[in-house]
Order: sequence, then C-alpha cells, then structure tokens
Amino acid sequence: MNVFKKYLLISKYVLSLSIFIAIYRFHNNNTSSMLALFILMFILLVNDYIRSTKLAINSRHMCFSLLFTICGAAVMKFFISDSGSGIIVYILLPLIEIYELKGMKKRFLFIVHSFSLYIVSFSEIGIPANWDKLTILCRTILFYVAVISIAHFVKKLQIEKNEVDKLNKKLQLANIKLKQYNLEVEELTTAKERARVSQELHDSLGHYLMALTMHLEFAKKICETKPAKVKEIIVKCEDIAKSSISSLREIVDLLKEEREIVDFYGSIRKLINNFHLITDININFNADKNLDNLSPIIKSSIYKTIQEAITNSIKHGKSSEINIKIFNKNENINLIIKNNGIRCDKIIKSNGLNGIDDRVRLLNGFVNYSSSNNLGFSIDICIPIPMEEL
Repeated sequence: MNVFKKYLLISKYVLSLSIFIAIYRFHNNNTSSMLALFILMFILLVNDYIRSTKLAINSRHMCFSLLFTICGAAVMKFFISDSGSGIIVYILLPLIEIYELKGMKKRFLFIVHSFSLYIVSFSEIGIPANWDKLTILCRTILFYVAVISIAHFVKKLQIEKNEVDKLNKKLQLANIKLKQYNLEVEELTTAKERARVSQELHDSLGHYLMALTMHLEFAKKICETKPAKVKEIIVKCEDIAKSSISSLREIVDLLKEEREIVDFYGSIRKLINNFHLITDININFNADKNLDNLSPIIKSSIYKTIQEAITNSIKHGKSSEINIKIFNKNENINLIIKNNGIRCDKIIKSNGLNGIDDRVRLLNGFVNYSSSNNLGFSIDICIPIPMEEL
C-alpha cells in the first residue's frame, strides 16, 4: 500500500467516528435501524481496507468493492441528514479512487457516483420549488464539481510523482551502470596500456637484442680468421646496445605520448643497417617518395611491422634475402615484405604477428600472410590514407 492510499484510508477512519456519532444521534430511539447502520458502516470500512491493501487497481474485484462503497455511502447519507457528520466527505472520497481507473470502468463508476449523489440530494430537498432549495441544490452541485476538480488535481499530482519516481529509479540505475562502465573502461585502458608497452618491448628491444645476438655469434665465428672484422662488429654491437638503451627510455615515456618518426626513410635505412655486417643477409628496400607526409601513427605502424618482419625472417625463416617495398596506390599505402626463408605450411601467429594485426586493424587496413616454396614467407599490407593526408 502506497503512502497516498494509506492517508486516504486513515481519513476514512477519522470520518467514520463522526458518522458513528451521527448514527447514534439520529437513531438512538430505534435500536434496530441504529444497529443496522452501525453494521453497514463497519462493513464499508472493512471493504475500504481490503480494497486499499489487497486488491489491484482497475481489477474487477476492485471495481465491485468501489461500487459497494458508493452505494453504501449513499444509503448512509439517506438515513443521516446531518451535513456536519462527515458523511458528505465520505461519499465524495471514492472520486479519488475512481480517477485511478481506466476505460469503461472509470466512466461507469463515475456515472453511478454522480447519479447516487443527486438521488440522495433530491430525496432530501425534493424538487426545488423555491430559492432556498434551489440554492442548496446549486451549492451541492458546485461542491461536487469542486471535489471532482480536486480529485483530478490529486490524480495528476500522483501521476507526476510516479513519473518522477520512475525517472529517479532509471537515473539511479543509469548511475550504477555508469560506475560499472567507468570501472570496465579503467580496466580496459590499463589492459590496453599494458599490452601496448608489452608490444613495444617486443618490437623494439626484441629486435635490438636479436640483432646484438646475431652480431656476437658472427663475431665468435670469425674471431680467429678475421680479427679486424671482429673489432668492427664489436663497435656495431656497442651502437646496437646504445640504441637498445635509447629505445628503453622511449618505452618508459610511451604512456605519455607516441614517439613520432620524423625521417621515415632514414629510420628504415638505419634499421636495415643493423644487419649489414652479417654478410649472408641481403635486405632490399624500395619506397615511394613523400612518405614523411603520412600521419605519425601510420609511419610508426609501418616501421614496427618492418622491424618485426626482419627479425622473424632471420630468426624463424632462416632467410638470406628480404625484399621490402612501400608504395602508394589508389589512395592506399601498400607494404609488401617477402623473404626466401623456410616454407611455413601452417601459420601460427605469435605476439609479433598479432601485434602487426592489431596495428593495421586500428588503421582500418588489412593484412595477408602467405607462404610457398618459391617465396618463403610474404606479408602484404594495405592501409587507407585519410582524406586530409591526400
């Protein structure tokens, strides 16, 4: 039972006290009629309680209960003519409940209520033949209209209150969902940053360490036959180690901003030169001009992809030749990397290949991996160029 129904029921109980007193005053000389009216009033109160606490709004049982209250109140008014007894107010209170109904039930009970009130009024004053009776009738009608207006206003307020309550519940639910979403976003952001740093470690340090290992292995093989060459390799290893330290510092700053490649062509050449001392590796690089005009994120993605491809070609493919080509075609940047290494019957994507996929996907591009006896392993990438960069 909501608060409004609770107060309405309490109001009826308070009014019933004055009605019981009026019954005693008007019928104390007739015990049977007084007892009958007492019982009727008690039944009406029980009926009101059951309707307010047990019955659903607009149900058939609720309508029958309300109809019984209207008719019973009219009977009580017929036998109690005292206007100060509270019976008039008790008769009018069902109007508030009628306004909660819908459709034909609402119209039917409203007609019954109006008809019963006018019947009782005419039975008391008769046909208005003089101004006094006409004044009483007009006053009754105005009072009835006023009560209807109040009931309508109360119903409107109740509807607005219910809407506000619904909106508040929706707002609370939305607030809870927003907090959950914020937590999920924080977790996702943390996971992405962790994956980003992990990928950067793999792309940069992994490459440098791989190159350093290969140079040291090569130096070990020729240390006795070509000592002068070993010295040159050691100097190169020192450069690679310094580059590794520099790369590590860049990774530490990675969470702040993405490193921008200014000289794209020169950066790729520098990357390739790390392997030039290993004589059995031949890396061919061809690229269109004006690649520096590309966005930093595209240049960074291409650079890291080439870095990963060279490392994988030497480490896993045992390649002796790598061909890298970058060109602009149909408003797309195409990157093709081929090697003559070991054939790969089944491509199992490692962290490096997954990193390539993720970077290209973020740029709305696509990647194709292929392997054959003649080509070894091939990576074909196509990345659309944004309109503002064309």
